Amino acid sequence: MAIALDDVEKRLEKLEAAIGNLQQQLNFAQVPVETQAERGDELIRVARASQKQLEIAWAKVMRELGIEKLQPIGAEQLQEMMAAGGIDPSDNEFSRGIIEMREE
Repeated sequence: MAIALDDVEKRLEKLEAAIGNLQQQLNFAQVPVETQAERGDELIRVARASQKQLEIAWAKVMRELGIEKLQPIGAEQLQEMMAAGGIDPSDNEFSRGIIEMREE
């Protein structure tokens, strides 16, 4: 069954018209594409704008936890504090938790 050249031309014209209609419909709904650099700039701007609020909130949390000095402590003092809190230094509770999470 041969298709006449006129039929092919008519079908092509219909197809081109349909594609044109689709393009018009999509153009009104297009959202400008944000580049990675623009997204990065926006994230930095938001971070800088909210930095003071973050610092205030962090200071409040630290006060509520009773943490006043922000000086690092040594390993021995940390181990003493953990033992005073009831943590057995020979127990491998933390390691078990990590292993369990890996196995999930």
